[in-house]
Amino acid sequence: MNDRRYPTSVDELLDRAVAALNGGDRATADALAEQVLSVDTNNAEAEELLAAPEDSGEIRRLTILFADLVDSTALSTRIEPEVYRTVVGNYKKLVHKIVDRYEGHIGSTKGDGLLAVFGHPLAHENDGQRAVLSGLDITRDVSALSDKVRQQFGFDIDVRVGVHRGLVYLDTEQDDVYGLGANLAARMCSLAEPGTVAVSATIADIVRNNFELDSLPAKPVKGVEGDIVHYRVAAERDSGEIARGPLIGRDQEIRYLEEVWALAERGLLTVPGVVIRGEAGIGKSRLAGAVIEMAERSHAVILGLFGSPFHTDIGLRPVRRMIERHCGIDRDTEPADRLRRLVSEVATRGMDPSETVPLLAPVLGISQKVGYEPAKAEGATLFDQIIGAVGDYLSACFGDRPGLLLVDDMHWFDEDTVQLVGSLLRKNAGRLLVVITARELDPVPEGARVFDLKALNDDESDRLIAALGPELHSDARHAVRARCDGIPLYIEEVVTKLKAQPFDASEGTGVPDSIYEALFARLRSSENAVRIVEAAAICGGRFDRTLMVSASEINEPSVDQVIAELVKNRVFVPLDEKSFRFRHELLRELAAELPPPSLRRRLHSRIADALASPDAPGNPDWPLIANHYREAERFEDAVSAYQKASSDARRRGALGEARAHLNRAIEHLERIPAGRPRDKREIAIRLERGFLASAAQGHTSADALAEFERCLQLIDGEPGPALNATLNALWSHYSSRGDLRRGDELVESLKRGPRALSAQATLISDTATGVLGVFRGDIHRARSVLEATASAIDDSGAPEVHTWYAPNDPVAGMYAFLAMARFLQGDLAGAEAAVVAVEERCETVGFPHGPLSLCFGRAMDSLIHIEAGQLDRAMELLKDLKTRSKQAGFEEWGMIADCNRAVVNAKRALTRSEVDRASLEPHIQALTAVTQTWRALELRVWVAFYDTALVRLLVAADELDAARAHVKLSLRMADETDIHFYDAELLRLRAQTSDDPDKRRVDLLTAIALARRQGTVLFELRAATDYFELVGDAAREALTEVTDRLPEAAALPELAHARTLLG
Repeated sequence: MNDRRYPTSVDELLDRAVAALNGGDRATADALAEQVLSVDTNNAEAEELLAAPEDSGEIRRLTILFADLVDSTALSTRIEPEVYRTVVGNYKKLVHKIVDRYEGHIGSTKGDGLLAVFGHPLAHENDGQRAVLSGLDITRDVSALSDKVRQQFGFDIDVRVGVHRGLVYLDTEQDDVYGLGANLAARMCSLAEPGTVAVSATIADIVRNNFELDSLPAKPVKGVEGDIVHYRVAAERDSGEIARGPLIGRDQEIRYLEEVWALAERGLLTVPGVVIRGEAGIGKSRLAGAVIEMAERSHAVILGLFGSPFHTDIGLRPVRRMIERHCGIDRDTEPADRLRRLVSEVATRGMDPSETVPLLAPVLGISQKVGYEPAKAEGATLFDQIIGAVGDYLSACFGDRPGLLLVDDMHWFDEDTVQLVGSLLRKNAGRLLVVITARELDPVPEGARVFDLKALNDDESDRLIAALGPELHSDARHAVRARCDGIPLYIEEVVTKLKAQPFDASEGTGVPDSIYEALFARLRSSENAVRIVEAAAICGGRFDRTLMVSASEINEPSVDQVIAELVKNRVFVPLDEKSFRFRHELLRELAAELPPPSLRRRLHSRIADALASPDAPGNPDWPLIANHYREAERFEDAVSAYQKASSDARRRGALGEARAHLNRAIEHLERIPAGRPRDKREIAIRLERGFLASAAQGHTSADALAEFERCLQLIDGEPGPALNATLNALWSHYSSRGDLRRGDELVESLKRGPRALSAQATLISDTATGVLGVFRGDIHRARSVLEATASAIDDSGAPEVHTWYAPNDPVAGMYAFLAMARFLQGDLAGAEAAVVAVEERCETVGFPHGPLSLCFGRAMDSLIHIEAGQLDRAMELLKDLKTRSKQAGFEEWGMIADCNRAVVNAKRALTRSEVDRASLEPHIQALTAVTQTWRALELRVWVAFYDTALVRLLVAADELDAARAHVKLSLRMADETDIHFYDAELLRLRAQTSDDPDKRRVDLLTAIALARRQGTVLFELRAATDYFELVGDAAREALTEVTDRLPEAAALPELAHARTLLG
């Protein structure tokens, strides 16, 4: 049979009619159109062919895209014409550019609507795909354009896009198209939600394999008879959705799971993990269910960790949910009862509550205020202990019995829980099988076998359809298989609807156009059901009835009735008496699409208010609350919630999480109308974010500097606490980098503020003056200022320090630099007293200021003891500093501890009886690396200390040229930065690099004079001693004068040596 002589398709008849009409054979075209109408009496395209004009132009089957600005008419009445013209002009340029990219064509434009054709004047074999890609690009780029418009003009724009393929009259002279095809494209556009692309059933059939399409309820449109079937283009196709159903086509996976479970029962499991990976709807959960059935038959222990798309950045959230289930804790449980239940659960598992509860309670959001002693550790050490406690809890749950841990939807796990799962796999006790499901998982945890699930083939699909719907006839089964692409979830849902709504087999299979229609029908079982599923979808994958009452505004008895109905209809699955979840994620996603934007915002608003209410049980889940406020477009409330979430994370020592919450706060702050109130909120957030960056990355953090400089721009010179806080943070940053000149400028700005109004301002200004004086080498004045400040604190107590965003507490920092100033002037006892004051102050300051400041105090104390020659004590301090830095996660202080250890080891090497170049070479290399590191990190204030240690080694190794060059490098840096407090010591050491007695004498006399002028008595003593050893009695007066200024009991080896020389 020749298919061209006997067309069986209406489309083929229409194509031949179009070709005939365009070829000038009007009679043949009319005859073919009449033939179409004989079998399809209401075919609008055939009717349009008969009515087509006979003048210039042609009838073509083209793909048409129609894009239209949302509410453009109303917008034009609200804004200035010039602004409107600018915005619409940019929008039209954007659409033209995108259509041109995909080789479509825009002829004439109609108002703010743009109509593009694909297939004319250039035809492609994939014009439908090109048009849909253009539509997706348009919605994406208009969204980006809207952000710019909002920032510049204060309003948003949005776009709808519709795509249809059909017959049009192509007017080649006017470069325009008319007819039903063009009208339907415009109607598709009107059906699209703002920011989306809607396509007709014709386009859906063409591009189905290229894009994910959401089927929407058929709707009537103006000028077209009957309801219009249409689809929303979700994205280019890359995955399906989660599904459940009988296990078909998974024989290999089942055999392996049976084998490893048998090994687990005998305690012989060597590969403890199984990863079931694949796109949503492919059958991962059903395979996991099969393993659960195996474990249940063995009466094994079964535990589950479940991922949630709403909590991907909340540490250990799956663990929290699991422990809460075990404890019987829900949203209504009071804090004290939560703690009691946790204690009981831990004790029941045979664990020590006094050790375990302080580590698990924070995971469950139980505040220590409820009545337990917090864990002693902080930062990274605390986190490691929490992970260990969770692992111990799981081990206690499983005991010595075979166990199954289901790790469901791991692609939504936070990093902490992923780390926990990895540690469980590495332990491999031989009896625990860990089954992981995930859409994507890269990298795969060690110790796991991976199964990547594929779609079912035709035979497997037929078997699944038969198992689900044995009563369906062959045509219906064939249609289901053809439409579902081997995805088990699609098959299950289509068959379920077919069985619920019988059809006449003589009229076709009756298969829904899309899986979404079947799901929508189940969600819409009643008016109240719609309200409940809408509210439940907004809540998330899991929810409780109390929240449903608040969100849906339906009375409690009705809520209970509707939930029971939805459970019966396989929409909800009960978790316990009060909480439920959707049967699978696809149902939730579709339910979330039901409410219009205004209702969706109201639902999010109600849920957020209910969760944030003071009457809500338990501790507020601020990240979740912030998410709801964001979706409600209550951006100010969202910002506040993220700030509270950050504070909670900071109190737990999770500085990275705290900063991430503030990042989101800044993002949402941009949605608040510009103005001074918004600027002030941004300043507060950026100050906190800058501080967290300093705490995590170190004093010279570039991220912190960017935050503080932005604050300075926003403040724009306005006096007040924000300006003082920013200046304080900046002088601390620049001083740490060794930019004393910039530090001086900032301190002078602080002094010009209203100091009398604030004891804190006075303390900070005076401390800054003293600190900068120490670095500059003006020890006399620096000590005077710091002593006065310390005396004022002794008399009146330390002022309360608010809005302080530098890493170190100002009071502790003041005492630390007072210790250094006292030491440099030979007052070792006074320095030790100041160090004690540092420690006492740090005990009263919370995390992270307290631990950070104590680390700084330990580092300063170690430097003092190194210079005093008390190397054993210095090493003890450095060991403690290293431990504290690890506990709190302060990498910078761990690095400093290692650097100071290198100095101690070098000085010990110099005290050995036999010193040669070979023995000193490792220490020279180490300190060379230290000095290079400090310069690279721009931590220049203390580089001279390490420089002098390196120079001593080079002199001892007789590498005098290298020593002299390094002294020159260090002194040049001193001139560049104005950091001169080690200059006298560097000059003394330079004298040791010369064989010329005259040059040595000049350097030593210069060092003595400089040290005396600066007040660095320790360095003056060293230089005077070297000078005495060089010239003898001629230097007696200088050495005597400096020794007389030092306390008799000063425990300095240099002083004892000098007095021996003097006799």
